[in-house]
Amino acid sequence: MKRTLLFFLLLALGSQLIAQPQTKSILGISDLDMIERLMPLVPEVSVFESSNVEEQNIKSYLMPVRRVEKNGSEESYLLASCLEYYVNLNKNYKVNLSPDYISLNLRNQGKKVDFKTAFQQMAETGTVSAAIMPYGSSQLTAAVYATQKFNILNYLIIYRDMTRERQKIFELKKALIRGNPVIVELLAEASLPSAIGKTEVRLSNKGQEVYALMVVGFNEERNAFEVMSPWGSQWGKAGYLWISYDDLSRQSTAAYVMVPNVQW
Repeated sequence: MKRTLLFFLLLALGSQLIAQPQTKSILGISDLDMIERLMPLVPEVSVFESSNVEEQNIKSYLMPVRRVEKNGSEESYLLASCLEYYVNLNKNYKVNLSPDYISLNLRNQGKKVDFKTAFQQMAETGTVSAAIMPYGSSQLTAAVYATQKFNILNYLIIYRDMTRERQKIFELKKALIRGNPVIVELLAEASLPSAIGKTEVRLSNKGQEVYALMVVGFNEERNAFEVMSPWGSQWGKAGYLWISYDDLSRQSTAAYVMVPNVQW
């Protein structure tokens, strides 16, 4: 009798579990409370969080700037560089990640390569070492399916276009102070990728081209953010230049911070 009763109890419990819908992790966190909880605090890179912080820069922790190849995308090159930063903090700066694996994988699935789909792939599939999938690769090889993947847990949307400009500046500084690079989308003129040899650039409010850059630092004396491009070391000064707080906050339409799948 007891065995029969136990059998029906287990059967009923199993039926309930099967009937319950499977919850799926939400990618792309924009809730402010969740962002505060999930934003990484990077050891040895973060600085004391205070209103008195005059500058912060993570450029020295990044791998050399690379130029987006013919089959790549700005989004995939910045995402690979960003994840490299987190992975290399405890890998003695020896890991190069493949941006082309990201873009080719998405295109093979018939998907558009934008930040939403690229971040989703970084969470679900990740990318591989550039030793397996070199820069400029034109197709996926069999080797990519049986090698280590580097992925993220989630990503944070720290602001959108409608966010007030002053708040955008605050959110960018906060992420950098905690040791995180920030990928931004912004509107600029078509001449931005041709800013060769410049140390700073002004953004016109008439710019309509959408570009992606990675914010790596800020300086209160300059009143500006330092950004990295996916256009190689000839752009700006060794791949970096400065954009004023006002210009970047006015022209940027979204900003993203990774939640990497790494332990420090």
